[in-house]
Amino acid sequence: MKLSLTELQDIRRSLAARIVFGLSTPGTEIAALPAYLAPPPEGMTGRAVVVDAGGTNLRAAIVELLPGGVSRIVAGPEPAKFPGGPEVAGDAFFDVQAELVERLGAVHGLPVGYCFSYPSETLPSLDARLLRWTKGVQIAGVEGTSVGERLGRALAARKLRPGPVRVLNDTVASLLGGAFAHGGSQPAAFIGLIVGTGTNMATFLPAGRIPKLKTGHFVAPMAVNLENGNFNPPHLQPFDAELDASSENPGAQRFEKAVSGAYLPRLFGRLCPEHAPLTSAADLVRLREEGTADERRAAGDLLQRSADLVAAGLAAVADVLDSPPGLGVLAEGSLFWGDPRYAPRVNETLRALLGSRVEPRIARLEHVNLIGSACAALFA
Repeated sequence: MKLSLTELQDIRRSLAARIVFGLSTPGTEIAALPAYLAPPPEGMTGRAVVVDAGGTNLRAAIVELLPGGVSRIVAGPEPAKFPGGPEVAGDAFFDVQAELVERLGAVHGLPVGYCFSYPSETLPSLDARLLRWTKGVQIAGVEGTSVGERLGRALAARKLRPGPVRVLNDTVASLLGGAFAHGGSQPAAFIGLIVGTGTNMATFLPAGRIPKLKTGHFVAPMAVNLENGNFNPPHLQPFDAELDASSENPGAQRFEKAVSGAYLPRLFGRLCPEHAPLTSAADLVRLREEGTADERRAAGDLLQRSADLVAAGLAAVADVLDSPPGLGVLAEGSLFWGDPRYAPRVNETLRALLGSRVEPRIARLEHVNLIGSACAALFA
């Protein structure tokens, strides 16, 4: 199961080539979706409502951005279980989120940053159209619709009167939040990374590097939501193919199915079918430390392979960025930070892949998704 450095370099080259193809061609394996958001300008300030819908959780808050890359949570975050099931569909899905905003108190006139963490096509208006559900989520009546508009209607139905709703992906939110905290320095050398229930990356690229852009007026570097969870990497195993064939979306999200917390427990079940089903990646971390010899080996190998695949993905994005000497990675996700061995393994493998040409630095920022969503809401 372990991937050699040669295999990881092969995966890196394959992903980099498909990212470049996705930047020029709509509808490809790597969607490389333009987010129409520039790096936060130095001195960006203000208050915004943020709604963070992703993974299996939901939250809302009021965030204030202050000079010098400082931010604070003014109200919230109000949490809720992510709505789902046959009884929650269409407008009811958005009403649950509007109710969370209502709990925050006075939101009149505040712009809304909507962090919506599923593959979506962002529009130049900064609304977004849901392409497909992932991470095992299926809510009827939402795919193909503009989620920002629908959240706005749900807020209006509750007599709330916030400002415009602007939609972004959680990976783009991490990217923007990290760039804001760093004062907007070297935006092209930042990567936003999510490794939790799902996985994805985002980065800033000059508009000229995105040939498929339909608008020519955007001249600043633009955030691009890569949606690399859909990458079909070489060197996967037969048990990966078996899981994919039995999944809710066969043929899609092959990288995510080998990496993320939603799928690693299922892979473990194929390697150790006699074991009771696991419910989370945290169970996998526990078994690596406390299980039988076979369980420790299977859990450890799956977690290590996941970290190595993430490192290969980061190296691929570094190649697309023309290997900047300094590379900041703003990482989020329950798996990335919940396993004490995970981030060190990603860092170790990434350095081995990049050599001495690029010096990566992986960082964590509390509430980075909320901060980045506020940046999007306040985007002029």
